Amino acid sequence: MKKTLIAICLFTLLFNLSCSKTPDGEVTNQSIESVEGDKVLIRLKPNVGDTQKTIMTFNMSAAGGQSMEMNMAMNIDMKVTDKQEGLYTYEVKYNSVKMKANSGGMEMNYDSSAKEQTGINMMIDNEMKALLGKPITMKMSDQGKITDFHLPDMGDNQQMGDLSSMSLPLPEKPVGAGDSWTAERPLEGMSTMNMKMKVDKITVDDVLIETNGDISDTSGAKIGNFDGNYKLDRKTGFTKDGTIRMDMGTQDRQMKMELNFKSL
Repeated sequence: MKKTLIAICLFTLLFNLSCSKTPDGEVTNQSIESVEGDKVLIRLKPNVGDTQKTIMTFNMSAAGGQSMEMNMAMNIDMKVTDKQEGLYTYEVKYNSVKMKANSGGMEMNYDSSAKEQTGINMMIDNEMKALLGKPITMKMSDQGKITDFHLPDMGDNQQMGDLSSMSLPLPEKPVGAGDSWTAERPLEGMSTMNMKMKVDKITVDDVLIETNGDISDTSGAKIGNFDGNYKLDRKTGFTKDGTIRMDMGTQDRQMKMELNFKSL
C-alpha cells in the first residue's frame, strides 16, 4: 500500500516543471513572458518556498485470473524547501486518502478522515499513519532526476532506488509547438518506458505537452503502452491538470491504470 502511494507521489513530481524564456529569445531563469509560438526551455526552476496543493485520483483494473478494481483519491501538499546548485529539495505531505477496492469479490472502502476505523480498515489505517501528515523529503535536479528520497521515520527506502529516474525526461534545448524528443525511463525492477514527448501548444498562460510510447520488459519484449497529457502554468511552472493512462500485461492478465491530477 505505502509503495503504491509513494509511486503516485513521484508521478506528481514528474509534472512540476518550470519553463523560462525572455521576449528577445534569450534563455534565462526568469518567468516566461514571450508570445505564443516561441520556443521555451523546460527546466525545474521553482523558487524556494513555492507550494502546491494537488488532488489526485488513481484508478486501476486487472482482468484475467483474479479480477481486481481499485480507486484512490488523495490530497497532497508540496513545498520547495531548499536549492543547492541546481538541486531542489521538496517536502511532500499526504493530507488525506480515500480508497475503494474489490478483489475476487472482497470489497474494501477506506477513508483516512473517518473518526473510527473497523475491520480491515484498521490495518490500512495503521499503515497510513506512517505517511499521513508527515514530511516525505525528495531531492530533484533541474532536469527532473530524483537523486535522494527519504520516508518519514524509516530512513532510506532501498526499494525506491530504482525509482530515482521516474521524472519526465526534459529536452536538451528550447522547444516550440510541434517539437518532440524521446527518452527511456526504467520502471522499478520490471520494465522500461520508451517515451516520446511532444509540445502540443504554447500560449501566453500555458504550455501543453503530450507523451506516449510503449512499455517493454527486461528482455525487451513489448508488454504495454501508455499515453498522457498535461498543462503547465507558464509563470510558475506548476501543473494545472494532467492525465496518464497505462495498459499493460500478458495474454493471461491485463492491467489498466489511469492517474488524474489537478492543482487547487
